[in-house]
Amino acid sequence: MSKEQKITLIDWPTLLQKLRVELDALDGTDRQWLRDRLDSIAAIQLELDDLFRLVGGLQVCAECDGACCGCGRHHVTLTNLLGYLIAGEDPPSPDFTRTCPYLGKGGCVLPVARRPYNCITFFCEQLEENLSEEKRQQLCFMDQQLRREYQALAERYPAASLRGIWIALERIGDGEILSTKQ
Repeated sequence: MSKEQKITLIDWPTLLQKLRVELDALDGTDRQWLRDRLDSIAAIQLELDDLFRLVGGLQVCAECDGACCGCGRHHVTLTNLLGYLIAGEDPPSPDFTRTCPYLGKGGCVLPVARRPYNCITFFCEQLEENLSEEKRQQLCFMDQQLRREYQALAERYPAASLRGIWIALERIGDGEILSTKQ
């Protein structure tokens, strides 16, 4: 077992518990700010999914059988996990034996509203060809909106970025995950 696999398998429950404790410690203002950002992210991601479906995304992805998804090994972010935890839900446990730890037999096990930024904004060449100029501009606009929301979290919390949670944790070390940046 590689060092990466050992850390992720052992530390997943510990990470979630640490996040729950830190989330519970947030005051009402911080908690509401976070909830507002997460709600905005979810809404934008659902709009992006509507566009994805409109241009044939479900069919295209079914035909490629998740080849692109196999590149997403470390994409799940603190932001995605907080979406579950603030709602009082448990995120699915990652399965690092799969090409993407959240790719199940029937596709992604994460709901659209809680998928990583890279996964929800990626439109392969085939999908891009199906976009009219108006829809292409809509995609760019929604991508910018979504990026701003993720960036707002990253400016406030040290482990919130567009990088995956495991990469972010390597960067911040053992400190508080939800401590605000000064």
